[in-house]
Amino acid sequence: MSKSHFSVAIIGAGPAGISAAATLNRYCIENIVIDDQVGPGGQVYRNILDNDNDKRNFLGEDYFKGYKLVNQIFNGKIKYQSKSTVWQITDGKEIALVTDGKSEIITADYIIIATGAMERPMPIEGWTLPGVMTVGGAQTLLKQSAIAAENAVFVGNGPLLYLTAWQYIQAGVGIIAVLDTTQAKNWRAAIPYAGRALLQPAMIKSGYDWLKEIKKNTNFISDVKNIEIIGNGKVTSVQYETGNGVTGKIETNNVFIHQGVIPNINLTMATGLSHGWNKSTFCWEPETDYSGKSSNDYIYIAGDAAGIDGSKAALIAGRIVAKEIINRFQPSRVSKLDLMIERLRYLHICSIRPFLNRLYRPSENFRTPKLDKTIVCRCEGVSKSDVIAALTHRIAGPNQLKAFCRAGMGRCQGRYCGLTVQELIATHNNENMEDTGYFRLRPPVKPITLAELASLKGSWPD
Repeated sequence: MSKSHFSVAIIGAGPAGISAAATLNRYCIENIVIDDQVGPGGQVYRNILDNDNDKRNFLGEDYFKGYKLVNQIFNGKIKYQSKSTVWQITDGKEIALVTDGKSEIITADYIIIATGAMERPMPIEGWTLPGVMTVGGAQTLLKQSAIAAENAVFVGNGPLLYLTAWQYIQAGVGIIAVLDTTQAKNWRAAIPYAGRALLQPAMIKSGYDWLKEIKKNTNFISDVKNIEIIGNGKVTSVQYETGNGVTGKIETNNVFIHQGVIPNINLTMATGLSHGWNKSTFCWEPETDYSGKSSNDYIYIAGDAAGIDGSKAALIAGRIVAKEIINRFQPSRVSKLDLMIERLRYLHICSIRPFLNRLYRPSENFRTPKLDKTIVCRCEGVSKSDVIAALTHRIAGPNQLKAFCRAGMGRCQGRYCGLTVQELIATHNNENMEDTGYFRLRPPVKPITLAELASLKGSWPD
């Protein structure tokens, strides 16, 4: 069975992936964009080609600015393959994927991983109850189907939480309260980075406008240090405590939780690329050079998959990666001046990130559960007490832990428990997070059926 071959294969059709594809197309470099969503745009521009600006203007002006970008994916030498799940990248630059229930393998001279970000787990008591979802999930429903839950409580902090709450308000959907978990001390710690943040006044103004509208239209409670979601079979209320000791209880059937986003590293780790622990953002990131090249000479990483810098930075990162690859096909086709200007633009856009990272760094109270009964691994139903009990066997790291309590062995392969499990082990063993390490991820990166795997018969070399 012959394999399709492309000059460049791009995994992910968010801002970075589309930007890279459009740049390659302008230089007549054939490429394929593989996306697991129904349509292009990623989370930022999800469903944009089907959304009407007049009917869904509550999504905001910045959202609809993405229409022109997303539409580029259907032009020129770009092959766009939607509803396709990549489950392995081999050392031979082979990409195994599933589309419509059938597996195939393609090859490429260069691969760009632009899988974006995912929300950081927030393992608070009650987070697995029906009626609780992430803020990103709530925003997806709003963009995809104009579905929203009335009288929800938003819990957490960060730009995505404020943006989604603002979008709810603009859509006329009632919000009972926003429980902001930004600690008062974080504002003081972020002051040294405020000067550089002023280089992005438009972003600061957007955040200010979102918060102003939220405080005007709902109960905004700041400096929340403890939260418990209550319910028996479904959410019934949220209990909270602020930094100055004020406690309260809010009746609700819907809670949206969020404490920032982190790079989606499952594919990059399963591919064997080098990663490092970022102490500032408290997460793992792939190691890349200034051009976006990973530890594999033929694999590049662009956008939030390489480190959280936001959608505007991802657009530039996609162009940089594409132009670096173009120069590997035809040396000096893209001038050094062009690349230098792109990198300066990227640094300028990212000037606000150190401020945001320090301000919205999640507190320990929300990184690991406070109560022993709280679920840590949602897939396998493993609680904090289960993990602690396993640690009495002198567990060396997350991979050994699997043999004792199955944390990280579910369908998500540790996406929603990896950082929590890692920190519980590091704390118990009195070691730093980098030394504790992360789950050893292996293909298939995402679940596939035996029928899908069997459809590859004849595709692999003997």
